[in-house]
Amino acid sequence: MNSLRQMWRVACYEWFDALRSRRALVVLLLYMAAALCNMHWSINLLHKLESELATVLQLPQSESTGVVSTALWKSKPFQRIMRQMTQNDAVLQDITGKHPVELIYAWFAFFYTPLLVVLVAGNRIAEDLGSGTVRYMIFRISRASWTLGKFLGQTLMIGFALILSGVAAYAVARYRLAESAPPGLFANMLQWSARAWIFSIPYLGLAMGLSHLTRSASKATVMGIIAITFCFVATILLRHFAADTGWRAYLPHFGMLLPDAHKMCLWRSSPAPLATGSVYLLTLGFCYLLTGYAFFRKRDA
Repeated sequence: MNSLRQMWRVACYEWFDALRSRRALVVLLLYMAAALCNMHWSINLLHKLESELATVLQLPQSESTGVVSTALWKSKPFQRIMRQMTQNDAVLQDITGKHPVELIYAWFAFFYTPLLVVLVAGNRIAEDLGSGTVRYMIFRISRASWTLGKFLGQTLMIGFALILSGVAAYAVARYRLAESAPPGLFANMLQWSARAWIFSIPYLGLAMGLSHLTRSASKATVMGIIAITFCFVATILLRHFAADTGWRAYLPHFGMLLPDAHKMCLWRSSPAPLATGSVYLLTLGFCYLLTGYAFFRKRDA
């Protein structure tokens, strides 16, 4: 219980320090700006695509963006295109019929969240190591409680920022689409924000784990960007060995150690794959974090 209290105190101090330094405001503005801009541009693009698709498929024209796209789900050619994009029949079945704006927001949330996580939280531990603040902290609490407390504080901050970004994105959708954005869309977008939050945890653990290895905040940020780029590229490369035989056939199994391998589980509606993917991602986040902590535990602060 004492360790849990120490972790909570460190997490609360992380929030207090963020508010004092205006860093929390920057975090919220980054996430909300990303959501607002992406939603605005996506609705503009969706309107143009709907006009073209309505002409090609001879669907009725509509002044409201989103109406034609909803009708497209009933089109067999459109379903074949979506099946090729998802490459997963179970995911396609779960997302079929959902509002196009909802899916656009979900795709962008999953796309930009890892990078924003690294830019916002990737240097938090390195900053304290470089300034020497950590020496005053670990004199009163254990190193493990300090690391886990900072991780908890950043996790909660990113979750709060994602929820607010979902609210902001729905406000734009409601303003631009009017009746085409039903109230139920709000709950769905908040749900996608929560799923993007779960997807951010392994990248947060990876970035903060690497931050234990340096005292330079800028180096920690660069290391985090390189790490998430490596994860993305490695996931794509490992997929090419799925159809190979011999020793190369075992390479795709290493993809289970990367966050992107479990991302599509978060796109499922069924509880079982959703829970399985969430557990995998949470486990990876703590493994990445504690690997970096293992190096920090054995050296001087």
